[in-house]
Amino acid sequence: METEEGFQPVFFQPRALKNLMCIDNIESLMPVMDMRVANLIDEETPQLFTACGRGPRSTLRILRPGLAISKMARSMLPAEPIAVWTVKKNINDMFDAYIVVSFANVTLVLSIGETIEEVSDSQFLDTTHSLAVTLLGEDSLMQVHPNGIRHIREDGRVNEWRTPGKKTITKVGSNRLQVVIALSGGELIYFEMDMTGQLMEVEKQDMSGDVACLAIAPVPEGRQRSRFLAVGSYDNTICILSLDPDDCLQPLSVQSVSSAPESLLFLEVQASVGGEDGADYPANLFLNAGLQNGVLFRTNVDMVTGQLSDTRSRFLGLRPPKLFPCIVSHRQAMLCLSSRPWLGYIHQGHFLLTPLSCDTLESAASFSSDQCSEGVVAVAGDALRIFTIERLGETFNEMAIPLRYTPRKFVIVPKKKYIAVIESDKGAFGAEERNC
Repeated sequence: METEEGFQPVFFQPRALKNLMCIDNIESLMPVMDMRVANLIDEETPQLFTACGRGPRSTLRILRPGLAISKMARSMLPAEPIAVWTVKKNINDMFDAYIVVSFANVTLVLSIGETIEEVSDSQFLDTTHSLAVTLLGEDSLMQVHPNGIRHIREDGRVNEWRTPGKKTITKVGSNRLQVVIALSGGELIYFEMDMTGQLMEVEKQDMSGDVACLAIAPVPEGRQRSRFLAVGSYDNTICILSLDPDDCLQPLSVQSVSSAPESLLFLEVQASVGGEDGADYPANLFLNAGLQNGVLFRTNVDMVTGQLSDTRSRFLGLRPPKLFPCIVSHRQAMLCLSSRPWLGYIHQGHFLLTPLSCDTLESAASFSSDQCSEGVVAVAGDALRIFTIERLGETFNEMAIPLRYTPRKFVIVPKKKYIAVIESDKGAFGAEERNC
């Protein structure tokens, strides 16, 4: 400002807006002054480092490919767990009742409430590790362990089914009304819940060898059972078997894959709800398989014949992907846990498979409580974690570090993991000049 003594700087203190309110904000990196690609966090995919903005709105941003997560809770466990499940007590309950954690030789049951606490009166067998825990029917629970199936009725009665001879259960596939187990040696046993709520043995079938993984398609609305059972074998094949009473456990189709399957999951995908005519389009049934070479195999299952078509594959990581169902935006989704976690979900009518920006996970399940309606509970190492997935549909998640002046250039020192930024603005005073 020009005065009698010459030009003098004018200082002011910025304040919050009084007569304007921000309604919406479009995220942007503009203007990008400089950019580098490096892997300073030692992740599988390098990060993008950008110097953005101008003046007091300048930032240094770190962009990581994948969806951001919000950590809700983290608890240490007495040992490294093998798997985790969440289960409701009744199909009409809004929230989960238990978190069940399986270790090498014990099973830990945690109740979900205002706090998460260990319980001892859940009727689950806690002296062995579990292979599966799920809600059966409308109000009973099922625990599958190596020596049998434990069916816990709502009134507290417990029915036990024991494996014959010295055989043990190796793999389990189930939905709300059907259960298939694979015994050592390759024998399949199919169970179905009858009208009285009893779990009844229906059929047996010997496979040519040990079973690598199992999955049963979800029960279609208005039906008593699902028709399709997927069986993965160590001879690099996936077989679709029928569960209809007329041809129970008979093969419908066979698909060869590039490596032995590690995990199978059926996923119903309804790309569009409420078309132009207001009608809902029928859902498509997809079979997803995580292979031991790190590839996710995805194929369409014909809802009538069980034939497989439109096969696609994608490399996810160096570890065989383990597939787990979850809920995202009130729809069925899929977690793929390889050397990094991936999420397969529907967004704006399209199926997306996007990595998550978090550490490697061993096992996961959907989590719902009054504090967190759509979350994920997972185990990694000896820790139990609960988190939510944010900003669906985005390719990157970012961390912004505010800068004082406009960034002009920056350099990365990889060995020290330092970032040096040079900033300048026309007419700006440095700290030493301001303090004079």
